[in-house]
Amino acid sequence: MATNSINPNAKIEIDYSRYDQAVQKLKPTVYLDGTTFCCLSGPDRETGIFGSGDTLEGAIQDWRSALEERFKRINGENA
Repeated sequence: MATNSINPNAKIEIDYSRYDQAVQKLKPTVYLDGTTFCCLSGPDRETGIFGSGDTLEGAIQDWRSALEERFKRINGENA
């Protein structure tokens, strides 16, 4: 399993209060990977909840979709 090796200089501070309750509670790490915005909750992309996008908003939305898919799998729903 890969460990969280996000470059501290790539992290982006955001105002979590601007987002929905899930983002406010889980506070995913937001960072830039090249020119791609990324959001991560958990130790790595494979086992955590990960989203990415061309914009910060796109990355948060992709992360939110990944979170919803994870909940569906946990609850035994077909995703």
